[in-house]
Amino acid sequence: MTNNNTYDVVIAGGGLGGMLCAVILAKEGMKVCVLERDKQIGGCLQTFSFNKKVFDSCVHYIGGLGEGHTLHTILQYAGVMDKLLLKAYDANAFDKIAFGDEEVMYPHAQGLDNFVEQLLPYFPEEKDALQKYIKTVTTVSDHFPLYRLRTGSADEKAAVSSWGVTQTLQDITSNTKLQNVLAGNNLLYAGVAERTPFYLHALVTESYIHSSHKVMPGSSQLSKYLWQTLQQHSGEIHRNAEVVKLAEENGSITYAETADGQRYYGKQFIANVAPEVLLDWVDSPLFRTAYRKRIKGLEQTISTFMLNVVLQPRAVPMRHHNIYWHANQNVWDAVQYQTGQWPANYAAFFTEDAQNAGYAESISILSYMHYSEVAPFEHIINRTGHEQDRGDAYAAFKEIRAELLLDKLYQRIPEMKGNIVAQSTATPLTYRDYTATPKGSLYGILKDINKLAETSIAARTKIPNLLLTGQNVNLHGVLGVSITALATCAELVGMEYLLGKIK
Repeated sequence: MTNNNTYDVVIAGGGLGGMLCAVILAKEGMKVCVLERDKQIGGCLQTFSFNKKVFDSCVHYIGGLGEGHTLHTILQYAGVMDKLLLKAYDANAFDKIAFGDEEVMYPHAQGLDNFVEQLLPYFPEEKDALQKYIKTVTTVSDHFPLYRLRTGSADEKAAVSSWGVTQTLQDITSNTKLQNVLAGNNLLYAGVAERTPFYLHALVTESYIHSSHKVMPGSSQLSKYLWQTLQQHSGEIHRNAEVVKLAEENGSITYAETADGQRYYGKQFIANVAPEVLLDWVDSPLFRTAYRKRIKGLEQTISTFMLNVVLQPRAVPMRHHNIYWHANQNVWDAVQYQTGQWPANYAAFFTEDAQNAGYAESISILSYMHYSEVAPFEHIINRTGHEQDRGDAYAAFKEIRAELLLDKLYQRIPEMKGNIVAQSTATPLTYRDYTATPKGSLYGILKDINKLAETSIAARTKIPNLLLTGQNVNLHGVLGVSITALATCAELVGMEYLLGKIK
């Protein structure tokens, strides 16, 4: 064992959670090392390009980057906020919600009062309900101390954690159309009726109502600038370093071993991976059989099929909002679509052509997809550094799905037809292979109000010097993962101290 490979903190996984933890702890003078199995860092922040256009792999827009919001404050502290090139969405509609063949699209606007104002013309009788909705979203968010960058007790969260999203919306208004419009962008958290907690909806939605931006030219800018900050504080990143083992001796992790046999020794270890993946790395009696069984048995959120299209220049007018479409009037049905009902929903994200203002250069479209649909091909791993062809049957499957999805899009964006220059697709297997999430799950473990304790994962583990971070702890998304990174780092430096520095 050489001194060069001994660190204060070894972080397994270079997604946003791991990168942010690395920056925060390196700023505290700790010797930090991040081990990332892929060539590209950033996890869900990864981008790719084809036909000379940049596409986001997962994160198409971010809420809460505006001044005064928690996420803005955290990223400011991490030294990246001022470097990001942001494109703001339409203040009166960052998202538009659409149903079936209905022509009207319902706006979700930025600004708490404006949100009410823009929906009121569509629901003139529902002013009180709309105001009550905004008040409920804000109140629930207030119950999450860290979300407001303050210390607080677990009782605060507990007071609202068991509220279900569908039930709470029904309490706010009896107008079912309005309930569905308010939950219309639930693809942001893969909500399930009667199971998803309202707080998940509230925390995610509130950040986008505060401010909605696209990071240009893609979300990987965020990980790029975090890497720069990390280097300024002498932190290290080792790419193509796939962790295969965290060795436990006498109740502590002593080193992380990578696939090529390298060992990285450390005092503290942080795992920025799905808990299920972590269990495969750690052979220790401290992770009891019952715990392993519980984690392995947890249901994952649904995955997605993704279609990316490059457009003819000056053919499709730019939309400065996203479109969330649902096949029927109930936005919760899509997650349980039956065979033959696909696509049951989609979200469409537009990127403006820099050369031709007012026109879109590309569109990314996501639609829920069950992992079972691609299970016949699951034995084939295909990612950078481990390329494998999944064969003709898989290619045909993707082509058929792309056509089905395009048929739905042409109904709402007819100018797309005949104006697609190039397209590429991704399935739950692509997500599985590139983000190391079980079954290509969009947001990790499915949070369930009926099993609150079971589906909650803590940052601490049974091994004292091993912590967890990432989307399975607390909350997913850029905001959720950033807040979780604070919670993880606070275990090492203290919450009061850390919040004091960040604020």
